[in-house]
Amino acid sequence: MSFGVDGIVSGMNTGAMVDALVSVYSLPQRALEDDIVEAERKKQAVSGVMGRLDDLDDAIKSFEDEDDFKVYKAAYEDTDAFKVTTENGAIPGNYAIEVKSLATTELEVSQGFDDKSSTGVVQEGSLVVTYAGTDTTVTIDSDNSSLTKLAEAIDDIDGLSAYVLDTGADDEPYKLVVQGEDTGSDNTIEFDTSGLSGSGTAVSFTEQRGADDAEIEINGISVSDSDNSFGNAIPGMDIEIYQTNTSAENVTVSLDSDQIESNVQSILDAYNEVVKYVDQNQVYNADLNIKGPLVGETSIQRVLRQMQTIVSKEYSVGDDLNSLSVMGVKTGSDGTLSLTSSDFGDALEDYLDDVVAIFTDDDGFAAAMRDQIDVYNDSVDGTLESMKDSLEGRISDLQDSVAEYDYRINRYEQRLREQFTSMESMLGRMQGSSNYMSAFLSSGK
Repeated sequence: MSFGVDGIVSGMNTGAMVDALVSVYSLPQRALEDDIVEAERKKQAVSGVMGRLDDLDDAIKSFEDEDDFKVYKAAYEDTDAFKVTTENGAIPGNYAIEVKSLATTELEVSQGFDDKSSTGVVQEGSLVVTYAGTDTTVTIDSDNSSLTKLAEAIDDIDGLSAYVLDTGADDEPYKLVVQGEDTGSDNTIEFDTSGLSGSGTAVSFTEQRGADDAEIEINGISVSDSDNSFGNAIPGMDIEIYQTNTSAENVTVSLDSDQIESNVQSILDAYNEVVKYVDQNQVYNADLNIKGPLVGETSIQRVLRQMQTIVSKEYSVGDDLNSLSVMGVKTGSDGTLSLTSSDFGDALEDYLDDVVAIFTDDDGFAAAMRDQIDVYNDSVDGTLESMKDSLEGRISDLQDSVAEYDYRINRYEQRLREQFTSMESMLGRMQGSSNYMSAFLSSGK
């Protein structure tokens, strides 16, 4: 708070003097603020390491089960008849597939009517509609005895759609069409009109298309399903059919080495992101006054060393292949990992079970790396989590100290201004006395 006279008697710029003194007095607070900035940078960098470790954990977890790791592909000539996709647990082999028939929904069509809107066109009473074995009674009375209203009532039944078709015929152009929404032989439609009577026309239906299952042959064996998707016929294979074909077409299911390599590469990429991030935050250049927030943090260096130990370790989970290096994983001079495609392909071809075990066994590389990441990132007692918590506590303490300095600085500035104001007042009184004495002495002569 600024008040008082500013050098009006002394001629000194007391305001500037106060600001300068306050600035010097505030140096410890600015040092604390610099410490906060540095601690925030370090906490952010530690969080960045933890986040990248979590990404590595997720990458490993995606393929930690054998069925997830052993990816298969389906190869066959392009065809309009079907599409085959592979999933977890596919069985390698050759499959001759022929589409015999598609699954269909049932379609029923009534006789023709001259009028679709007027009531009294159809007989009144109870019409029982059976769909997929479930009976629904439609009550027809004087309010809804038109063909259109009857279509609306049937359309309200779950699993059925109904509408009035205008055929454009000169006589009786309107027909009531009822169609099931679900394919398969269990989803038939039946009508019981015995409960209808009266002056209107008794509605009768003709089956235009029956509800049937789809049928295919796999290696000469007939397989049927209620829809056009065969997801349960062969483990790990999904067969979608679109049209019939005249002869069987061969599908070969085999190990997808390229996809497995890509999956492993994604793990290595996630690992490398951890290494690169740490390196970027440990850059130090005194000439350029550059100092990364993780410079001198031995705990972070320990993380990288322990991770590298897990990478280079030998694992006794396979019979012949026992390390990542044997399958083509190499460590560069900068600590990042690379994969030699030819070596990895040979390992898959010659030692598939061993490669799978290293990545999926409880005593293999993947499990060891995930356990180690948990040592760092566990929310209760993880080493990096504790480090981050410690930094947050330090930041909070520093912020409290800065707030305390605010009060002390304000009090210091207030005292200085009061003192300078008192000085100016005293000088003013002295100046007044001096002027009085000068005047008095002058008048005495």
